[in-house]
Amino acid sequence: MFYGLLYGFMISIPIGPANIELIRRGMHGGFKDSLEVGIGAALSDAMLCLLVYFGVVKIILASKLLNAVLGFGCAALMLYFGLTGFKAIFIDRHRPDVMNYIKVPGSKRAPLAMGFSINTTNPMVIGFWVVFLGAVTSYSSMKASFTDYPKTSILLFSLFVFCGSLAWFYLLAKIVHKGKKYITASLFELISFVCSALFILFGLVLIYGVLKTILS
Repeated sequence: MFYGLLYGFMISIPIGPANIELIRRGMHGGFKDSLEVGIGAALSDAMLCLLVYFGVVKIILASKLLNAVLGFGCAALMLYFGLTGFKAIFIDRHRPDVMNYIKVPGSKRAPLAMGFSINTTNPMVIGFWVVFLGAVTSYSSMKASFTDYPKTSILLFSLFVFCGSLAWFYLLAKIVHKGKKYITASLFELISFVCSALFILFGLVLIYGVLKTILS
C-alpha cells in the first residue's frame, strides 16, 4: 500500500500531457474541471498497472499495428489541443476579453474521459508501467508479496497507485485554482501559449517515435 501510494504520486509529477491538460482546464474552467482530468488520469494509471500485471499490455505492445494506433491516437489528441489553443490566441484575438478568447473549443467537454484517454493512449506511460512493474514484481523487496498473494497484492497496489496519483493531481489542481486569481491577462495568455506549444511538441515527438517503430 505504501509503495503503491508513493509510486502513484511520483509517476504523476513529471510534466506530461495529463498535467498540461489539467493546468489548461484549471485556467479556462475551474477546480472541478481540472480535478476531473486528474481523476481520469489516475484511473488510467491504476488500470494500466493491472493490465501490465496480467500481461494484456504486453500483447498489445507486441503488435506494431496496435502500437501505431495508440501512438497516433494520442498524438492526434495532443495536436488538436495545441492547434486549437494557438487558433484561440492568434486568430480569435478580436474578442474583447482575453479570458474568453483563450478558451479553446471543447474545454468544457468530458474532462474525466479526456484525462483518462490522454493517459491511456500515451505510449510513454504504458512503457513506464511495463518496465517499472516488471522490475517491482521481479527484483524489488515486494517480490515475495506479489508471489505469495498475487491477486491481493496487485489489487492493493493498483488501488494505492490510484490514490497516490490522485493526490498529486488534486494538489496541482488546487495550486492552479488558488493561483489563477493572481494571474494577469498577459500571463494567462503566455501560460496558454506554453501549454499549446507543449501539446504540439509531445504530439510531434510521438508521431516521430511511431513512424520510427513502423519503419524499423
